[in-house]
Amino acid sequence: MNFQRVYAIAARKFASLRRDKRMFGFIVLMPALQILLFGWAIGGTPTDLSVVVVDDGPAEQSAIFIGHLEGGETVLVTIEDSMDVANASVESGDSWAVIHLLSDGTISLVLDNSNQQVTNTILLEVRDAMQEATGGQLPLDIADPIYGERDPSFIDFLAPGIMTLVCFMFSIILTTMAFVGERHDGTLDRIFAAGTQPSEVLLGHLGAFSVILIGQVAVVIGIAAFGFDIPINGSVALLFALCLLLGWASMCLGLAVSSKAKSEFQAMQLNMPMLFPAMLLSGILWPVEALPGWLQPVSWVLPPTWTAEACRSIMVRGWGLESSSVQMAFLVNAVFGILMLVIASRTIRVCQK
Repeated sequence: MNFQRVYAIAARKFASLRRDKRMFGFIVLMPALQILLFGWAIGGTPTDLSVVVVDDGPAEQSAIFIGHLEGGETVLVTIEDSMDVANASVESGDSWAVIHLLSDGTISLVLDNSNQQVTNTILLEVRDAMQEATGGQLPLDIADPIYGERDPSFIDFLAPGIMTLVCFMFSIILTTMAFVGERHDGTLDRIFAAGTQPSEVLLGHLGAFSVILIGQVAVVIGIAAFGFDIPINGSVALLFALCLLLGWASMCLGLAVSSKAKSEFQAMQLNMPMLFPAMLLSGILWPVEALPGWLQPVSWVLPPTWTAEACRSIMVRGWGLESSSVQMAFLVNAVFGILMLVIASRTIRVCQK
């Protein structure tokens, strides 16, 4: 073996990597960005959680308890006089919990158990407030939750998010790799040479991949419901339609990316800055409420954030299309998909010229 030739090849490759700014960014900047996002997104404590307090308790104890809650950043307290109004706030999704301070000094807690991390955070905050208000006694009665199981498992929270992530990621990867492959082997050039319009090419690809997507969504929902016994309290058809729309929007994103990429590796470079943030910032692994305040608006720009929240609402809360969060998920995915399709069409036209 001639080590001088090995050294020469290695030096030439390193020099080419230094000249390729996109490759340099992919190798150096992307890992740094991923670590930063992971640190910001995972393990934080949810803040600004809306809770409703109905105060029928002893004046001094109630003042200390409510003062503790209002003095922190974990919960946002609203005072109501009626339990009916308070429960309605949780049922509508405006609040996460009802805290009822009773005349005998005990406290009743009614929760929306659709998000386990949020529930645990509220429980810890309530127990801390009770510790201060009652001098160590913990007279806490946790009633049956309005939504979710009394003792939910982490998989109940995770499953809707993982379903969202699978539909999002695999739709992008499938579309991108297939489209770039056809460009690389000259198939697209022959199609365009025959007079085919870019919009026809894009819609043709969407039609073919949509058939695959229907099977993919059916498998994902079937495994969740029957393989892991995840309860679906709402409409299965609505859940299926929402996942299908997310997959369609993701395919449009994949077409927009692949219309700019000249190789499969370049497509992967363009996909990574979208796939990794979508996994960490969309509330799939950790609540959006636990993200830093400046990062939460970025999360709500991502279609998977709206979809994961809507899937939880359908599966755990049993909500339907009358829910504003479910409506927004459909709207965001539809608008995003159309926008990406327009970008893909215009990019292909430019490349043709």
